[in-house]
Amino acid sequence: MTAHHPDLLPNLPTLALPFRRRGGIGCAVHHRPVLSSTNTFLAGLARRGAPTGTVVLADHQTAGRGKYDRRWVSRPGESLLASVLLRPSRPLADLAQVTLVIAVAAAEAIARTTGLAPQIKWPNDLMVEGRKLSGILCEMVMTPEGDLDHIIAGIGINLAQARTDFPPELQAIATSISAETGRKVDRFELFTALIDRLDYRLSEWERLGFEPARHAWSVRSCTLGRPVILAAPHAPRQGIAEALGPDGALCLRDADGTLHSVIFGEIPLVATQATL
Repeated sequence: MTAHHPDLLPNLPTLALPFRRRGGIGCAVHHRPVLSSTNTFLAGLARRGAPTGTVVLADHQTAGRGKYDRRWVSRPGESLLASVLLRPSRPLADLAQVTLVIAVAAAEAIARTTGLAPQIKWPNDLMVEGRKLSGILCEMVMTPEGDLDHIIAGIGINLAQARTDFPPELQAIATSISAETGRKVDRFELFTALIDRLDYRLSEWERLGFEPARHAWSVRSCTLGRPVILAAPHAPRQGIAEALGPDGALCLRDADGTLHSVIFGEIPLVATQATL
């Protein structure tokens, strides 16, 4: 999770979508043709008191970003680009789990809508046949007292790109729903399924804790049981990914037999291809 950037976009009226919820995820939906970033726009709404569960959906982003401020590349209408405002009541120690819960919900929505069976690369990348289909960026904002104010969860799913539409450096490691299925997907049908699964999985996490999502994540994992190279905050680690811990940490056993528990980090896509 990273700190958010200031929102410089105006407060525009909400566009009605085919469904409306009384509460929970999707209680308010703001749909825009173009935004600099759905996360940035939602950050401004959060500062103005937007309700928990507010969603921002854009047809195109001009400055979309992923983890470590990597640029999210897509042309207008090619991706599902959404951000969700969360204020979970879970303890601070549990908040790193939210990105794993969201990954499960997104994988389930894609499976329900398209028939694909996305796997999850720790912590939250959705993969099909070793190529990245979707990414998630969670940004946590704290109060001056050190309590959670809110979390903004950005979700990007590649929908309509051909392999050659990706930049040359991504063509071997990225994919889209249409590239995998040979057909178009209705963006709003997928969006509705995503909202449904997010509402279900996040409510479940609030009520029951991490175990149900942990089990679902493990079933879909393309990381567990395999050798990985892990880019961690302090130093890279290499070993066998043995399990997803009850706290959301990846349990990695190195060549010396030492078991490491890693909460933050990622498995680079190139390393995944080389070692898995």
